[in-house]
Amino acid sequence: MLQASWAIVHQRPVRGDWAVLLLLAGFAVQYCLALSSEELRHHALSASIVLYRTYLLSLCGTTALYRLSPWHPLASYPGPWQARVTSLWLTCRSLRGQRYLLLDNLHRRYGPFVRIGPNILSINSASAIPLYVGMEKSETYRRHMRSPGFELFFKPAVTGQHRERKRIWAGLFTANGLSQLMPNLERRTLELMQCMERRQSQSERGLVDVKEVFSHWAFDYTTDVIFGGCNQFELMKKGDPCGLAVTGKIAFAAIDTLGTSPWIMELLWSLPVTPKRADTMLSLIGETVQKRLRLRPEFDDLVSYLLHASVDDEDIERDVYIAIVGGSDNIAVMTTLALYFLLAHPDYYQRLREELDAAFPDPTGSLPANDLAALSLLNGVINEALRLGTPFFLPRIVPKGGALLDNRFIPEDTIVALAAYSQQLSADNFFPEPAEFHPTRWLPDGLGPHTKTDKTVLASFTFGPYACIGKPLAYREMRHALARTVLTFDISLPPEFDVPAFRAGILNMHTTFFKHKLLVKVARRPGVKLESVYC
Repeated sequence: MLQASWAIVHQRPVRGDWAVLLLLAGFAVQYCLALSSEELRHHALSASIVLYRTYLLSLCGTTALYRLSPWHPLASYPGPWQARVTSLWLTCRSLRGQRYLLLDNLHRRYGPFVRIGPNILSINSASAIPLYVGMEKSETYRRHMRSPGFELFFKPAVTGQHRERKRIWAGLFTANGLSQLMPNLERRTLELMQCMERRQSQSERGLVDVKEVFSHWAFDYTTDVIFGGCNQFELMKKGDPCGLAVTGKIAFAAIDTLGTSPWIMELLWSLPVTPKRADTMLSLIGETVQKRLRLRPEFDDLVSYLLHASVDDEDIERDVYIAIVGGSDNIAVMTTLALYFLLAHPDYYQRLREELDAAFPDPTGSLPANDLAALSLLNGVINEALRLGTPFFLPRIVPKGGALLDNRFIPEDTIVALAAYSQQLSADNFFPEPAEFHPTRWLPDGLGPHTKTDKTVLASFTFGPYACIGKPLAYREMRHALARTVLTFDISLPPEFDVPAFRAGILNMHTTFFKHKLLVKVARRPGVKLESVYC
């Protein structure tokens, strides 16, 4: 029995929920056998427990020895011995939110290849990026069979499914599709300015948490993009008493952290319960989808493209959930980080204001997307915030036949993850001062004659077939919100704000959490009159 179990464990992946059922079934069989024995009948339960405990300890022990042995396929790759034994080592450290710092330290110690799990390698080499084009997502992204539908975030069960769904979404992000989304972006961003002023006036300290305001703005605009103006969320006006903006963040964080031990996620997927907040959000999404199906949208929204492709209602709801979380959360986070870095570096804040003032003499006028895209420093601020603020963990599976990378062979079915944070802060890719905020490094002259700015290693929107399809809209949103905010307000940090502590409190688990609020003082700039343009 031990030999058979060991062979199964090491020759094919075993689902966590199935493993528990098999273990329980095995114990039941053991107990029945004990009951049928004359010698063990009177203490069948205790005897079964002892025997099964011995079996489990033997299985775990031999598994650990094999994973530490020179016969394991990844034996030649260095890394902490605990990581070699169990994936729980990485899971526990991922839960702390600063896995990217741990991996960076491990690469400094062990080199470009580090074994961070029984079958997982972290790779700190730009040579790994082309490999992503031909790799599938790891089991971290596998959806449970209880929810057999498909959406872009999860690993497709059928080859080509992801590509087909992406094709359906693609119409929204064409030049024509994006142009239809811009008037609503202008309206929502002006509403954002109003929301900042209103919430600051309601605050006892006379400060506004821009992190929260950006989150509600991004949520409202993203639901407009999805539902064509038929949405009913309106977080900027109503607030977020149900925690809608954070529900998806928590779910994605759980998948990212617990998914490093896929068997844990499989057990959780099997539970017949759903957190209350998730139930509320899914219910509201279902109601809004049905409302949208009965109405004509103001423009071609995401639901329009899904309906045109004959996607069924249930799958539309799944796609909508992913679009809301993926489309709003990261935008809010990166706009928050961009403003934080600007406030922490007043010289760059002033330079950006001068660039915007020159381009838009009327601070209340429209902000054409093409004009914003032509502003070099604005783009540099956003790219620099993305570089410093997206330490993503992107596990992929090495395809059949293995892969050769930097003269090292990686066996097939190995899970590999690019050390994005290490690459984005490497002096080989970004020089000088790779850990510092310098948006001018993205300008043509950079930071001087020896500047290095390797745009190809920026992993903010990932690589290959799973690259983010919403990248063009994301840049437009960030440019618009940042430009309108800087044009409208004089913004300052309170004297007690701890700039280094805020950055040290950034936690990343696929999505980003902040330990500290970004409380600022906003004051309308002289001559800026928004009353006539407020909705």
